[in-house]
Amino acid sequence: KLESKGLRVNMGKTKIMISGPELNTLKDSGKFPCGVCRKGVGGNSIFCQGCQHWTHKKCSGITGRLIDDPDFRCRRCQGTARPIDARPCTEVLIGGEPVEVVDNFCYLGDALSAGGGCERAIITRTRSAWGKFKELLPLLTSRSISLNRRGNLYESCVRRVMLHGCQCWAPTQKDLDRLMRTDRAMIRWMANVRLEQHISSDSLLSRFGITPINEIARRDRLRWYGHVCRSDDCIGRVTSLDVGGRPRRGRPRKTWGEVISNDRKNWGMLNADPLDRYEWRKRTRDCYENR
Repeated sequence: KLESKGLRVNMGKTKIMISGPELNTLKDSGKFPCGVCRKGVGGNSIFCQGCQHWTHKKCSGITGRLIDDPDFRCRRCQGTARPIDARPCTEVLIGGEPVEVVDNFCYLGDALSAGGGCERAIITRTRSAWGKFKELLPLLTSRSISLNRRGNLYESCVRRVMLHGCQCWAPTQKDLDRLMRTDRAMIRWMANVRLEQHISSDSLLSRFGITPINEIARRDRLRWYGHVCRSDDCIGRVTSLDVGGRPRRGRPRKTWGEVISNDRKNWGMLNADPLDRYEWRKRTRDCYENR
């Protein structure tokens, strides 16, 4: 179809991503990755004698208190855990040429994951923000520049990189903690404050004259929600699209609509009309400035 319109697909740059529940590849994180979920473990864990990895209590399947068990085998050693690489295939033949199947894809700076969610996107944006932060580090830590100017520079150049595409995220509390943890680490570096000094993050934010990063993400989501509601194109119709299929057991993944409902409730904007552009933008700006 593309060739009939005079276009040509570069097969060397083409990738395929198959989306579905738990189709993302598990990545090792932390000093001691869990033998089942591959995420870093803490104190509440048990050692697997098979794969020689520590395992979270929630991943071990043990109820009650954890005790040392020389015969313990994690679910991965037993063969009941989901595979680390859950891709159904590694490549697909199109026109006789192999095309790689990937578990995540970067599009316009935003990372899309095969398993859904915004965890991969947030990890990608935090890494990009650290690169921009270290590039501007001589200015952000300079004592010859006032705190307000450094705060404005940080908010316009570093936070904007970190929150690129946040309007479409449906973050869980764990995702928000990752964002806030990265943001606070950068602010403490700018202020030359260590954790041992027991200075709260709120006081550091007031020094630089900036607001918490979760409030900025909420403002951007609500402004984008008003744009979606006023749109007559597919961008407005896709929010009410009914996806068929049998639901899985347990609570479904948090949707973008649920996040928007919580944002409107927390900011007292349930009675605001998003179709009225002037009123919606005014209410969003007033609620943000009064935080």
